[in-house]
Amino acid sequence: MQRNILFSLFVACIIGVVGYLLFSARLQLISTSSEVARNSGKPIPVEIQAVDSGIVSSSYAVTATAAVGESVSIRPQIEGIIETQSVQLGDVVEKGQELLAFDDVMYASNLEMTTVLLDSKKKLLDFFAKNMKEVESLLAGDYVSQEKYSDAFLSYNQAQTNYAEAKHNLASAEYALANTHIVTPISGVISEVKSFPSAYIKKGEEAMVISSIDPILFKILLPEKELQFFTLGKDVEIRLPAYDNETLSGNIYRIDPELDEVKGAAKVYVQAPNKSLRVKPGMTGVVYFKEDRHSARIPSIALINQLDREGTVFKVNKDGVVQLTTVRLGRTGGGYFEILDGLAVGDKIVVAGQQSLRDGDHVKVGE
Repeated sequence: MQRNILFSLFVACIIGVVGYLLFSARLQLISTSSEVARNSGKPIPVEIQAVDSGIVSSSYAVTATAAVGESVSIRPQIEGIIETQSVQLGDVVEKGQELLAFDDVMYASNLEMTTVLLDSKKKLLDFFAKNMKEVESLLAGDYVSQEKYSDAFLSYNQAQTNYAEAKHNLASAEYALANTHIVTPISGVISEVKSFPSAYIKKGEEAMVISSIDPILFKILLPEKELQFFTLGKDVEIRLPAYDNETLSGNIYRIDPELDEVKGAAKVYVQAPNKSLRVKPGMTGVVYFKEDRHSARIPSIALINQLDREGTVFKVNKDGVVQLTTVRLGRTGGGYFEILDGLAVGDKIVVAGQQSLRDGDHVKVGE
């Protein structure tokens, strides 16, 4: 009899323990399972965080190709036969370096002749100036006729004209001789060549083109959606694989107004000093942009269904109900997304446990 009572008590204890365990498990499921909690009318446990304002550090790296800057057309100011041409296509030249030279024998001879002619015209001018004074004096005493004075005046005027013309011819001869040797007005690279030794070239005809490479430009094709983040003058760094990732400091120089329709990208040019002229057109570089911006931000883990510059989060209202909210995103970095629209600083959002949430669910902070 006593043994039966003990056995009954033992079975009752076992049933009680099992019941307690089942009840505890039910409570645990309610507190941890979204579906069970939702079906039981209980709030779903999640982690919640307020939208704050802080620094979003973002960076962007893109491959770029070195390109020439402004170009200068070399056009001789005289005509003649090219005697020597010391440069060719692709050569790097420094400001003041000789590019080509004309056969200057004719121009030197012309300068000598015009110098002699000027001296002759000066002597004639002096003679007629002296004669004019003498005739004026004689005319005052009625020793010569008015006709004689007019002849002397005309001769003097003609001598002045001839002397002025001789001076102009001498200046032109000096200018022509000086321009038989053509030097580059800028440092750069020879990007076009149309002349060659022994060729006859006319005055003003294009002989070659020099393109500036100091500063050197780097061309980038930037996706359209990224354009909003880049402005003229923004500082950048350019690393050069050809020189063991040597780094140049530069800035955004130009943004083309028209997009590449095929690639859907804009041409952006950055510039950097290149005084040594080591960086040549066609070399590649990696351009790095970096920016720290103070703005409204959310943890990256809070974001779901991101597409380009939009995403969704679960916003928690004052009653603990979540609302699926679309946000417009800015820069990303350091584990944060910049919020441009859709949320305000202080709004509460779900940062963990949102994967199984539905719009309108009740939530509570998980234990």
